[in-house]
Amino acid sequence: QPQDNKKTNSNSYATAVTNILHTDKATMFRISTITLSKQLPRHVGANKILQSMTVRTMASKSPGSNPLEVIKKGCLQRNLCDEHGYRRPGIHWTFSIAVSPDDPTQPPNLRTVGVQRVSEDGIDFIMKKGCGTCDFLASGKALSILHLQGRYMPGETVEQWRGEGVCETRPLNEIIDHLPTYSLVAMLSSKSIEHEKGALVEELKDKVSGKRLAMENKSHMTELIQSTRLALENGEISDETLDESIQVFRFRPSRLECMIGGPDSVLWNRWEWQTNEKSDEWHPAKALLPH
Repeated sequence: QPQDNKKTNSNSYATAVTNILHTDKATMFRISTITLSKQLPRHVGANKILQSMTVRTMASKSPGSNPLEVIKKGCLQRNLCDEHGYRRPGIHWTFSIAVSPDDPTQPPNLRTVGVQRVSEDGIDFIMKKGCGTCDFLASGKALSILHLQGRYMPGETVEQWRGEGVCETRPLNEIIDHLPTYSLVAMLSSKSIEHEKGALVEELKDKVSGKRLAMENKSHMTELIQSTRLALENGEISDETLDESIQVFRFRPSRLECMIGGPDSVLWNRWEWQTNEKSDEWHPAKALLPH
């Protein structure tokens, strides 16, 4: 057919489906693509519209009753974790944590941490002991998190997870066998520098915030990391040293919110879950406006 005729036919199919959408939005979600396929000729333009309608129809349903299980399922599909929720070896998987300081004039303390495991009980991660943020989290202060996954590409979706809750400390031996070596080595080496400086460790703190430690000698730090890695591989680092250097946390959310969408989405779906005040059970997901 001439190119102009193809454009006309495609537009007519688009108009037909659009009319259905505008006629009765409630009915639209109950119309199956099979029925529409019988009514509309098979055409490239019509098929794209039907596929888009299928995505929107599925996304209109609640993703699940437990948002942590929804996160785990999505991460498993994207090959970030295994079936038990543990991070796969060599995978970069992170989320951000924001904690408000006691001083209201100071900005929130924002950290990006590696996700080690996600389960129906929470999100597990590790942090070097002794830092201000670690002490804040261990005290049970309320915090906010942000977790992103997916790719913003045609045919795919991204998920933006936001939430609030608290962290609880967990024993290191619960996940020690699943932790990446490079994370353990970096934290152990940093802790070793603090021990080397002893009372002079205050000299390493920056002059602005007084919280972060400067690197005096990169060559020495590199040598220390290499020796620490070798000692860890040979089992020469005691459990006491590990416990003194590394803290395992589990983020336990009281509220989680998710935005799901992509380039093909006409409307991004936004869902919210909240826990029961008297228990850890989740209330049914509630649909929210996208903004």
